Amino acid sequence: MKTPERDPGSFRDPSGYVFTEGNRILRAVMAPAEETFGEIYRSGLLQELADKKLMIDCLRIDADADTLSQYKGARGDTAVALYEHPRVPMLSYPYEWCFSQLKDAAIAHLDLQLVALEKGYELSDATAYNMQFIDGRPVHIDAMSLRPYVDGVHWSGYNQFCRQFLLPLLLEAWAGVAFQGIYRGSLDGISFEDALAILPRRKIFTSASGIMHVYLHGRAVLAKSSKAEKQVNLDQKLPKARYVAMVQQLRDFISGLESAKRPSSYWNTYDTINSYSEPMRDTKLQFVKDWAAKAEPNLIWDIGGNTGDFSMAAIEGGAGASVVLDGDLDSLERAYRLRVRKGEKLLPMLMNLVDPTPNMGWRQVERKGLIERAGADGVIALAVIHHMCIGGNLPLAEALRWLLSLAPTGVIEFVPKGDPMVDQLLTVRDDIFHDYEEAVFLKTIAEKHEISAEHKFAENGRLLVGYKVK
Repeated sequence: MKTPERDPGSFRDPSGYVFTEGNRILRAVMAPAEETFGEIYRSGLLQELADKKLMIDCLRIDADADTLSQYKGARGDTAVALYEHPRVPMLSYPYEWCFSQLKDAAIAHLDLQLVALEKGYELSDATAYNMQFIDGRPVHIDAMSLRPYVDGVHWSGYNQFCRQFLLPLLLEAWAGVAFQGIYRGSLDGISFEDALAILPRRKIFTSASGIMHVYLHGRAVLAKSSKAEKQVNLDQKLPKARYVAMVQQLRDFISGLESAKRPSSYWNTYDTINSYSEPMRDTKLQFVKDWAAKAEPNLIWDIGGNTGDFSMAAIEGGAGASVVLDGDLDSLERAYRLRVRKGEKLLPMLMNLVDPTPNMGWRQVERKGLIERAGADGVIALAVIHHMCIGGNLPLAEALRWLLSLAPTGVIEFVPKGDPMVDQLLTVRDDIFHDYEEAVFLKTIAEKHEISAEHKFAENGRLLVGYKVK
């Protein structure tokens, strides 16, 4: 048996903690919470929510006292019960999602709340970090957020829901402002102060939801007076019917939000302005498909994956699922909608490859950086190395070694100087990149990997390389 290790990001909730034990994910429940959580588990609510794809599966594990003693909480407490969850293939965070992902996660969160209220329970919080994408769907992963509903209680997660779901969505829907950078800079979500400064007044005051959830709620929060606190928390009891109506109204409002139209980005039309023809594109797709058929990776990272077309080819070839990492929100939006339409296992994530998500939060372990979440079986890095090296000033060998370190096998494309895409990058700067050569590319791969497949396009000199660890 593997020694259980508490997830370093699991410390806030004293009622229970998440542990890893090899490939297993276990939730250790502490004494003060087990009676209530055990009741919720036996009620069948967790199973119903799992069947509806709203909550992660949860299974109670028989464990004796000696076993339980190995599960120590962050406060020195010892577990009294264990539950097991399936492992989330790839953790992602709301500041790495496109608009439609955050919108779907918000709706799923509210749907769960509505089912729970119908059964006599509610969610104690509304953090967006409890939503993770599993098999392409947003699913709540913290079963211990559920608690019995108390008649007349107010929704304690309302303010958090607004900051972490509603306000970020409104920044893009009403102001055309991308929320991700602001969100990454403040893990608690978008503040009402920022939202009220950015959101157009004509949008706020011509919407009943804007007046209620943004203006009145925001002004009350910012005032911080006793009168304002009464406006937010409302000392009077809230009938359950009004509680449900409030959640349903928010769901209907969010369902109708659409991202404000941004100017078309370069990457939005990449498939029509790149430097290879349709037959070359077909060859490239087949190369990826053939690699996936031989490697059979369970999870791949598609680095600079654009709209996910080559991820789709890999999945068709035999890959289990793909994480599409790209810095362009328009492309990721298209990739996510492609996933919805075709039902494939794609997880688009916003990622600047020369400034990837770092470790953040308390002691910089609460939210994991990109490398700390590594676990891919294969990597696709097509038409991206020149952006990293010439666009981002990275030495070719170092950039390549980083890509090669992410998985034991993969496909990488080298785009040489003279290619229109490289020439375009060099039009605005001097060519100081003497190391950016095919010979350096191949030599670096050969350090620890062997080339398993290779194809060079005569039309533009691009080189596709399939590789695996020696």
